[in-house]
Amino acid sequence: MIVLVIVSIAAMLVVPSLGRTAEVRADMAAYLLRSDMEYAQVHSIANPDDPIGVVLAGDGTGYWLSHPDTPDTPVIRQDTSDPYHVVFGEGRASMTGGVSASANDIQGGMLLFDSLGGLVDPTRNPEYRLSCEGAEVRMTVKAGTGFIQIQH
Repeated sequence: MIVLVIVSIAAMLVVPSLGRTAEVRADMAAYLLRSDMEYAQVHSIANPDDPIGVVLAGDGTGYWLSHPDTPDTPVIRQDTSDPYHVVFGEGRASMTGGVSASANDIQGGMLLFDSLGGLVDPTRNPEYRLSCEGAEVRMTVKAGTGFIQIQH
């Protein structure tokens, strides 16, 4: 009887989450991307002569951080000495398999922060869309402040 109760409770906890895996993967991708955007923002504030930006892969499969003068070359991570390149579904983004990303209102294809934390182009609020099997998460970056908002 006790085993049956434990199995029932476990099933009640697991079953509702099974239908939301695509939503969770899109959400995880958004939080990972926001974290790396914030890293680029802080780096650009701390090193105004050496800013880094976020470049979205043209096919939507990931993104990387790079310097504005070499946008196709990811910077090297200080903690692992690997290129700062994220592919959805691989490595530290393994929980984001099946996610695809797109963006609009990004000047030159790179999201770049200024020395005060706002965007270099203060006239646009870029929007990112992360989708997975019909689930979608939107991220908006406020140009003047660099504040990143995630909407479900």
